[in-house]
Amino acid sequence: MTYFQALFDRICGDLQRSTQEMSSEFLQLSTDQHRVSYALSIPSVHDYIKVKPMFKGKSAMEATKLREFGNKMFGQKDFESALQVYSESILKSPFDPNVNHLYTHGEMNGKNRENSLCDRDVAAKNDGNEFSLALANRSAVLFSLGKYDLSLKDIDLALHHGYPKELKYKLYERKGRCLWNLGRDEEALTSFGTAKDHVTKSQLNSKKRKSWKATVDKQMAELQRTPSSAETCAASAPPSLIPSVSYGTITTFPSLSTAVEIRQNAERGRHAVAARDIRVGDVLIVEKPYGSVVLPEQSGTHCDYCCRRVRAPLPCQQCSTARYCSHECAGLAWSQYHRVECQYLGLIHSSGVGGMGHLALRLVNKAGFHFLKEFDRTLNDTSQTASVRGECGDEDSPYKDFPGLNKEGVYANDYNSVYNLENHSSERKPSDLFRRTVMAVFLLRLLQKGGFFQVPGEDVAEEDQLLVASHLLRHLQMIPCNAHEVSEFEFYRGDPDRCRYLEVASALHCSMLGMFNHSCDPGINRNFYGDVLVARAVRPIAKGQEVTLNYSVLYTTQSRMERQYKLVGQYFFKCSCQPCAENWPLFYDMVQDLQQRNKLPKLKCRGCLSVLPRSEEKAVNKVKCVTCGEDQELQTVRKQLDNIVDEVFTNVGVVVTGEVESTLPVLERCLERMEKIVERPYGYYDSCQEAIKQCYGIVGNCYEKNTS
Repeated sequence: MTYFQALFDRICGDLQRSTQEMSSEFLQLSTDQHRVSYALSIPSVHDYIKVKPMFKGKSAMEATKLREFGNKMFGQKDFESALQVYSESILKSPFDPNVNHLYTHGEMNGKNRENSLCDRDVAAKNDGNEFSLALANRSAVLFSLGKYDLSLKDIDLALHHGYPKELKYKLYERKGRCLWNLGRDEEALTSFGTAKDHVTKSQLNSKKRKSWKATVDKQMAELQRTPSSAETCAASAPPSLIPSVSYGTITTFPSLSTAVEIRQNAERGRHAVAARDIRVGDVLIVEKPYGSVVLPEQSGTHCDYCCRRVRAPLPCQQCSTARYCSHECAGLAWSQYHRVECQYLGLIHSSGVGGMGHLALRLVNKAGFHFLKEFDRTLNDTSQTASVRGECGDEDSPYKDFPGLNKEGVYANDYNSVYNLENHSSERKPSDLFRRTVMAVFLLRLLQKGGFFQVPGEDVAEEDQLLVASHLLRHLQMIPCNAHEVSEFEFYRGDPDRCRYLEVASALHCSMLGMFNHSCDPGINRNFYGDVLVARAVRPIAKGQEVTLNYSVLYTTQSRMERQYKLVGQYFFKCSCQPCAENWPLFYDMVQDLQQRNKLPKLKCRGCLSVLPRSEEKAVNKVKCVTCGEDQELQTVRKQLDNIVDEVFTNVGVVVTGEVESTLPVLERCLERMEKIVERPYGYYDSCQEAIKQCYGIVGNCYEKNTS
């Protein structure tokens, strides 16, 4: 049983004597603030919900042990293991934040520097250069792995953090070799020269110094004889470039393609419709989340801020859990949320509030207390409510009544958009609401202790507690209906059956995904570049048709009963999409039928694209379209379809090797040709679609796993 569940059970146990009366009273409450006020009035809530710091701090002793173990791995040429252990040593090493140039931490929120476990005095006492030593050792293993750019970064950071002067000659020589391999010849020569200057400060005897200098001179001479060329440079591949939105973006919705328009009616609610014919592969959304939370099981491998996989992580100044891919991510995380969460990260991960609870905490934490006070003041001011509720001033705008628009009539990626997302509060059972209310109080206590209010936790006014906890409760109801996972494609070269998507984080891409309705046969597919969402069309969508996405269920892999159960329970609606209405078969069953030739697919008229009568019957070779009256030669159409399927599977065989650039355009066009010939469901259509999705996975967040 988790910590929060145990707390909740104890609170409910204390309330058992008067459950009926209290349940009735709670049921009458209509606002989140009243619900929180009710929970805070319960004595056991005050008595049981206590929070204390729980996190992995710094330890010079542990860091030294890890580094020494890494040395053994390195000596055995187990470079991957050495890299992992050296990285853990770096995360564990105390360092002086006043020296640190990774990022500016600023003052601890609410407690200034009292909470920092590695301030100047602690670092000076315990560091012993452990941080710089671990960085230097990791630079050596990165060099051995051919990661010269990452090695160079560690070298510079080690030098900046007081690497022992008698050893600096080694680092400058390694830096020279990194620069040489990266094609930066002039800098390499300079670094080799600096290395020679520093060897005089080493503890080498004169004979060894002379021999070492001769080796460096030989490297410098070789570099001058054979300068680097573009072909010989060995920089690590940069992260995949984030694609641009196709056809430009809409002013009102800056993340959305002009190929899509947002409509609203009583039957479909807010929904997306194609404003033009959309082709397979068109990029319809590019959006960074308002907030995201890396899952605990991925926190050891991914950047806490941008969700990218980290090869050589950079540390937090205070804890040894959070890791970052860059100085920029570390700084942004600290300023936006980590300074409050840092000492309670272990409790958050182990408490049982899950990714959804952590994300609710993150959204409020990122907004900040003073912003929330002003936001609520505006919300309660009738003269300014329109700017919060989303009624823009442009009377001619088709979107003027949409919740979440700002004063300029833009659906921005901001807190106002988050606040106006649907939370289905009126459809929730009292027991569900009460549990979420108690969780909001638990999260409130974490914020209080972490310094969110910028005053000691016990001094926070009750009205301020109510304000913040009511926002937490609103998000705890909203997130299950609107948040999506950030994923990474695990790619096994040559073994497609083992490839899968790994959930890395929970995120709220608030501006656009909430506008799209669900279909078990979605029109768009989501992929990620770091935490940036990119949604592409995965089938042709005609002008005027609804553009849909999936809410984590697909007809190809789950039965209609399974899908309906999931959607009703989490999203409060019964799906009526075509696969549900017609009970389309699972992908495996469709392909089995096709392979055994039990069924032929239904074909479309080449003129009007209507389904041709009896076209699935083997004995029928000629038919007349009942819509346009055109005669059709079915054998010709079947042959065309067979040729397309052959082309699909030829290219699928190439995709599994990781070759995307040449195969993706072919597969996209094959799918468009199939759309004009065959009526769905058709298993080979889905095979082509899945291959296309795999290509999108490879060019986004992708981690290649060893097939052995």
